[in-house]
Amino acid sequence: MRGSGAFRGGTVLVPPKHFPRTLCNGGFGPTGVCVLAKSLNPKTGAVFVPVRNDTVTGLLVTGFPGNGVFGYGTAGLSVTRVVAINDGGYGISRFVSTRTLFANDTAIGNAEAGFYVGDSPKADTVVRNDQAFGNQFGIFIRHARHVLVTGNVVSGNCQGILVLDDGQRGGVGNATIQFNRVFDNNKFCKKNDDTPVSTKGGGILLLGATHTLVTHNSVTGNAGKKFNSGGIVVLSAKPLSHGSNPEFDTISFNFAFHNHPADLIWDRTGFRVRFRHNACGTSIPGGFC
Repeated sequence: MRGSGAFRGGTVLVPPKHFPRTLCNGGFGPTGVCVLAKSLNPKTGAVFVPVRNDTVTGLLVTGFPGNGVFGYGTAGLSVTRVVAINDGGYGISRFVSTRTLFANDTAIGNAEAGFYVGDSPKADTVVRNDQAFGNQFGIFIRHARHVLVTGNVVSGNCQGILVLDDGQRGGVGNATIQFNRVFDNNKFCKKNDDTPVSTKGGGILLLGATHTLVTHNSVTGNAGKKFNSGGIVVLSAKPLSHGSNPEFDTISFNFAFHNHPADLIWDRTGFRVRFRHNACGTSIPGGFC
């Protein structure tokens, strides 16, 4: 699907007066662009035959009650130069998929994540050179492994970048988060059915993530008094989702300043969590800067 550009004079998708009765709209909410598996179990969500090598590019998708661009059961999905604004669920997302590319996209004001990668133990996904402003979560990785998040600008969200173990088998991790600008993510979000705690002021949060590298990011001005608040925060997922403790995570060569309650935070759970060569002002516990 190729549009003429993601701007008001280009190709703009807005909600129709009446949504068609489709498996996507019925199961996942009224959606702008839905890329759905060729064959799946509608009750369990198990994918039998994925849809392969689809491209969505050059569109503006705005105001849908569900999601902007949504992929489920895809292999080789590419979403580029797409803008998703003020959608009721996810801006640009993919579930139960492999080999995904989100590049040069923008997500603004979406009720859940601007960009979402979930339910994929072999995600092999790249989130590159995107912008996420004013969403609940800027970039959200949940129950997925092998994800590269690089060169993105993330600001004005309740949480900038989140890697979450939600308690499902397989956990989350094997992610690389590098060369991103994550600043002033100080929007307040109340708790809801999907997020059982309120959030504010979070830069990069590893919540039960394992084998994850956070490096060469600029993380500044993220401030709050919630569990997620701070610059780069590494916590156990057990209290929130009965997920994992952090293991084999490395936080290195980051620039982190003017975050509150601290630039670097670790709750001391798990093992082989390393903070190396970061430029920062404050840390909890002390000694990481």
